[in-house]
Amino acid sequence: MKIRWAIFDLLVIALSCPGYQHVAQSSQEHKLGSLAFQPYEYKIEGQSIECELGRLVVKENRKSQNSNIIELAFVRLKSTAAKPGPPIIYLEGGPGSSAIGIARFAEYMRAFAKLREAGDVILLDQRGVGLSRPNLTRLSSQSLPLDFFADQEAALRTIKERSREAAEYFRKQGVDLRAYNTVESADDVDDLRRALGVDKINLVGFSYGTHLALAAIRRHGDNLNRVALIGTEGPNHTQKLPSTSDKQIETISKLASQDPAIGKLVPDLTGLMKRVFDRLHKQPAVVSVTDRRTNKLVDLKIGKFGLQLITIFDLGDTSDLPSFPALFYTIDKGDYSLLARFAEKRYNQLGAGVPVIMEVMDSSSGATRERQALIAREARRSLLGNVMNFLDVGDVFGNPDLGDDYRSPIRTNVPTIFVSGTLDNNTPPFQADEVRKGFTHSAHLVVENAGHEDMLINPHVQQALVDYFNDRDLSRLRISLPPLRFLPIPDKK
Repeated sequence: MKIRWAIFDLLVIALSCPGYQHVAQSSQEHKLGSLAFQPYEYKIEGQSIECELGRLVVKENRKSQNSNIIELAFVRLKSTAAKPGPPIIYLEGGPGSSAIGIARFAEYMRAFAKLREAGDVILLDQRGVGLSRPNLTRLSSQSLPLDFFADQEAALRTIKERSREAAEYFRKQGVDLRAYNTVESADDVDDLRRALGVDKINLVGFSYGTHLALAAIRRHGDNLNRVALIGTEGPNHTQKLPSTSDKQIETISKLASQDPAIGKLVPDLTGLMKRVFDRLHKQPAVVSVTDRRTNKLVDLKIGKFGLQLITIFDLGDTSDLPSFPALFYTIDKGDYSLLARFAEKRYNQLGAGVPVIMEVMDSSSGATRERQALIAREARRSLLGNVMNFLDVGDVFGNPDLGDDYRSPIRTNVPTIFVSGTLDNNTPPFQADEVRKGFTHSAHLVVENAGHEDMLINPHVQQALVDYFNDRDLSRLRISLPPLRFLPIPDKK
């Protein structure tokens, strides 16, 4: 999660620069289907990596005869293999995170460099994202209200007001927001394959990128060689089950109780969290944080909802999970210093801009009525309520919905490997198991102790992907990461 928020921060900087293009290009400037390349370079850890920046012109809305045309941006890293296999198109998560941008971080570039052993690697900025045009991120003109984390209804009002302003802005620029959905993106992937002049491609999807890859399998399976799904979000998994987070909290609570040092102070993390949530519901905490927009200190009110929201952001991220016992322990003791650090990060990130692409993509993917009913039932007794679906603001965009056929199970012969982490709350292993029931040629690699962000950047997983694309047997492969190391808690007596 840290890296992807850093990508969003970089995007905010880019959007602030004069001349940044928000809007779709007119049909007079580019021809539908045209493909152009130019040299591109990454500078990482003192090294230069030469590659190509490509731009492909596609329809914005394939159902409309009078559609705008838009540009898809991608970076191509040439294969290092003596006999490369089909090109590997990487589909980033979010939705809204930039594949081109994430490669600026060394741990991700190492992953992509490793994949080059199997074929050319294509880092696709999906429609509405990153260097693709238009980019559907709208900077916010004001900081978040200081009570944003104190009241869920007020927070949702703020998000909806900013989303409406952003939606109206893009509509005035001629952007057809109805066209920004996973079906159109799946067709973009196949258009890119065709433009590259290849019969088949390989796909690697991460998080939302797996949701997109699954749509590509459904629509264009005949044109796919092999697919790797890392952290699977199935067709009906966009809206999250509250029970998933409850199970994750129980797992972390058990691990914390078994830790020789942490277990003495936090023998029951689940109970501690409930007590702290109840306390902040009655009396919100007040913490001082720096507003990066003004570089001034402001006082935030953090209520139960705010702490639930902060919790869900990092519940699947093993870089922040180890802080949870200390976070709730210190809050319980009246020490809000650690809470202030978490709140400052989210206050500035959520206040920076409106990721319209994420909102319209997720809204169009939606959920079946049965899943919505299950979510509502679970939320009534869940420790985190329904905060995991807090950003469901589809009504702002006219409730775009791809329908239940889109969310139905997929049946395919496309060879697919599913990679899951046992500590991944965002896309837990059971989701992959649900999806792969309709796959006649699949394997499931479950990485012990891995969170949402751990899998792609792990060298053992990277080697497994290369082996998979080179048609090697992975049936006996087992990967385990080190167990969580909890943040020490100062025992102030």
